[in-house]
Amino acid sequence: MKVTTTWICALLLVVPLAPLVYVADADAQSRNEQRRARLAAQQEEAAATERYPNAARVSPEPETRQRSQTRIRRALDDIDEENYARARSTLQDLEASDRLTDYERAVVYQALAQLAYEESDDANSAIEYWQKAVDLDALPNDTHFLLMYQIAQLHYSEERYDQAIRGLDEWARQTGEDATDTMVLRANALYQLERYPQALQEIDKAIASSSDPADSLFELKMAIHYELDDYEGAARSLEQLVENKPDDIRHKMNLAQMYLELDQTDRALNLLNQARADGLLREAQHWRQLYQLFAYADRHMDAISVINEGLETGGLPADVATLRALGDNYYMAEQLDKAIEALGRAAALSSDGIADQQRGHLLVEADRYPEAKQALQAAFSKGGLNDEGTAWLLLGEAEFETGNRAGAKAAFEKAAGFDSARSNARIWLQNF
Repeated sequence: MKVTTTWICALLLVVPLAPLVYVADADAQSRNEQRRARLAAQQEEAAATERYPNAARVSPEPETRQRSQTRIRRALDDIDEENYARARSTLQDLEASDRLTDYERAVVYQALAQLAYEESDDANSAIEYWQKAVDLDALPNDTHFLLMYQIAQLHYSEERYDQAIRGLDEWARQTGEDATDTMVLRANALYQLERYPQALQEIDKAIASSSDPADSLFELKMAIHYELDDYEGAARSLEQLVENKPDDIRHKMNLAQMYLELDQTDRALNLLNQARADGLLREAQHWRQLYQLFAYADRHMDAISVINEGLETGGLPADVATLRALGDNYYMAEQLDKAIEALGRAAALSSDGIADQQRGHLLVEADRYPEAKQALQAAFSKGGLNDEGTAWLLLGEAEFETGNRAGAKAAFEKAAGFDSARSNARIWLQNF
């Protein structure tokens, strides 16, 4: 199952069981007449508030007896109280009985599904029991169609996307409607199956059907466009999200990334720099993305400004990674002394010698050889270097420039043992 910056998830709804209708066993004519009158009134009220008015299915009249209803209610109470063993015993006895009405048996199957899911997250058993309840065709429309929908949802949560789609399609066919939530769930399933053109068509229908589309719909649409390598379409979806929630930095970060995919670096920079001015950069990753973007655009002074502001405001931690980035940008901005100072701060915090080697390299460039020797010796002492051969070359040069020819020769001989430094080391050694 794909994982996306904020994509749509179908939630499994635990269905409350449909209210059981009490039907008296008395034979008295007056009692029967009262029951019929009461039932007629209930049916008239239900018709006025029919949840699925376009369904061809006629909602069945629930039929149950007092004894069965009492036992089912007791089992449901046991489930609520997490007395699962007693609930299972009661429900299995009921399931084995040949005296239940189809409606009662369907309710028992519902309860068994709820028990399976709540006790052990047994999705397969829950689906099996729900499907048995649906197949009996004895539940009122509201419950019958809700179970069909939940079966599709549970197939989705179990990553059985084809079955989820078939279930949603059958639900739509029988109810005569296709709600926005159904379109969204179908679009998600199609997305997971990498059927992106169909997923895009479905999410567009969902957006068009909603008077106030949720942000998650545009997020899914953006993800689909991205998978189709349609970065302009993805950017349009993100622009809609930014318009809907201008203070949500996540959308602006994603939109900036999409502008980069479109080689629209200036638009990305302007967007994020405005977010910075508006005080929306609240996490270190936001500051980091902005200074990295400035560095990518060769605007190193702007990157330095962002890093320093982040350090001053607490938006960025004064850690090794941040201080090395500060040193790198100072170096690219040709401010060598400030680069050396920043890398010194990074080296003081670092458990490996990488920052020390970088600092030693810059000190050699600055002809500050005694300091370079100290930095490079610290690098070797800490270890963990990415390019040890180059570090020995630098130390050899620093030793040579400070008159220590023996030390220089020893360092170059060390450097010659590394592929990356061998040719330069041999040139230096020719001088000896």
